[in-house]
Amino acid sequence: MERKPTRSPTTTRRPAAFWTVAVVALSAAGVTAVLSHKLGVAAGLAILLAGILVADPVLVAVLAFPGAFLLMRVGGSSTNLSLSDLVVFVAALASLTQVDWSRARGLRAFLTTFLAYEAVLIVVVAVHPNRYDIVEWFHRMSDVAGSVVIGWVVATRGRIRVAVRLYLAAASAVALVAIVTALRLHFAPAQWGLYQKNAVGAMMWVAVVVAQLNPRWLGLTTRWARIPEGLCFLGLLASQSRQSMIVLIGALILATMVRSDIHRRSKLIFVFVLPLAVLAYVSFQNQFAVNPKFNSVAIRVDQLGIALNVWHQNPWLGQGMRFYNLPQFAGVPVPPNVVIGGLASTGVVGVAALLVFFGTSFGVMARLPRAYGVMGLAILAGHYVEGLFDIFWIGAYAAIPFLMVGLCLGAADGDLLGLAGRDEAATRRTVGILRTPP
Repeated sequence: MERKPTRSPTTTRRPAAFWTVAVVALSAAGVTAVLSHKLGVAAGLAILLAGILVADPVLVAVLAFPGAFLLMRVGGSSTNLSLSDLVVFVAALASLTQVDWSRARGLRAFLTTFLAYEAVLIVVVAVHPNRYDIVEWFHRMSDVAGSVVIGWVVATRGRIRVAVRLYLAAASAVALVAIVTALRLHFAPAQWGLYQKNAVGAMMWVAVVVAQLNPRWLGLTTRWARIPEGLCFLGLLASQSRQSMIVLIGALILATMVRSDIHRRSKLIFVFVLPLAVLAYVSFQNQFAVNPKFNSVAIRVDQLGIALNVWHQNPWLGQGMRFYNLPQFAGVPVPPNVVIGGLASTGVVGVAALLVFFGTSFGVMARLPRAYGVMGLAILAGHYVEGLFDIFWIGAYAAIPFLMVGLCLGAADGDLLGLAGRDEAATRRTVGILRTPP
C-alpha cells in the first residue's frame, strides 16, 4: 500500500505566513483609508504592486516602458523626482532578480563603465555631503543603470513586443495631445503642464527612431510601426522643438550610414529629414528676426555663463550635483548643457569621468552585431548630443533612451536572431570601418 507524501512543516508554514502577512497588510490599508484617503490609496497601490512583484516581476519591467512618460512630480522639493523616476526605480529593483549574469556580456560591459563613473561621483558626494547630492547620485544610478537592466530583462524574458507596443501607444497618446494642443493654440508650440515643448520633442524623436528602424527582433508589424511613427512625427512638429528635430535628423543619418540596408528598405528617412531641416532653419531665422537679443540661444548662452562662474569657485570637484538648489546659489538656473553643467556640479574630475563613460558606452553599442545595435547606437548618440543643448540628468524623460539601449543589449546577449557564429568577424566591426550589411 502506497503512502501519501506528507508535507513538511516548513512547506506548510510558508503559505500560512504569506496569507497572514497579506491579511495584516490589507487590514492596515483599510484602517489607513479611514484615517486618510491619500494614505489609503497609496497603501492600496503599494499592496497591488507587491502582488504584481510576487506574481510576475517581469510585468513591472514591461510597465516601465509606458510609465516613463509620466512626468507628474512625487516627493518634496528636496527630491524633485517624477512618477516616471519612481516607476523606473521599482521596476529596476524587480528586474535585478531576473538577470542571468552568466550570459549578460553586453549588459556587464555597459554597467561596468557606468559604475566606474558613479564611483567617481562618490568623491563629489563626500566633498559636498548634502541631501541633493545623495538623491542625485541614486537618481543617476536608477535612470541609467536601472533602465538598462529593465530593457535587458524585458528582451531576454521574451516580452519585447508587448513592451514596445505599450511604449509606442503611450508615445502616440502624448503625440495626439501635442497635436490637439498646437491646433488649439493656433500652431504655437505644444506644451502643457510639465510637458514642456523640449520634453515633448525628446519623447517624440526617440519614438520615431524606434518605429522607423523597427529591427526584426522587435516583432512589430508594419501597422504597429507606421501609425505611431506618423503620429509621433506630427507630435514632434507640434512641439516645435528645434533641438529634437536636429537630433532626429542626426540619429537617422547615423543609422543609415551604419546599415546601408536601412536606406534601401525605406525612403521615408529622407521624407523626415528634409522637412525637419527646413522647419528648424526657418524657425531659427524667425526667432532671431523677431527677438535678436532675447531668443532661446541668447538665453542659453547667459545661463551657461552663470554656470561657468559657479564652476570657477571650485574647478576640480565643482559645487555638487543639484548645486542650484542650495541657498547660496538661489537664482542660478539648471545649466542647459551636460558638459558645462557637469563642470559646475562635479568639476573637471567629474566631467572627465563622464566623457569616458560616454565614449566607452558608445563603444559597447558599436561592438554589438549591427542587427541588434544600430537602433540603440542611434538613440544613444542622439541622447548624448541632445545633452549639449538642454538639461540632461533631471529631465523626466531621460530614462527612455536607456530603456531602448537595454533592449538592444538584451537582444544581443540573448542572440534573438541567431547571429552568433554566423559571421563573427562582421559583427565585431565598429562604426564607420566597413559598411557591408550583415
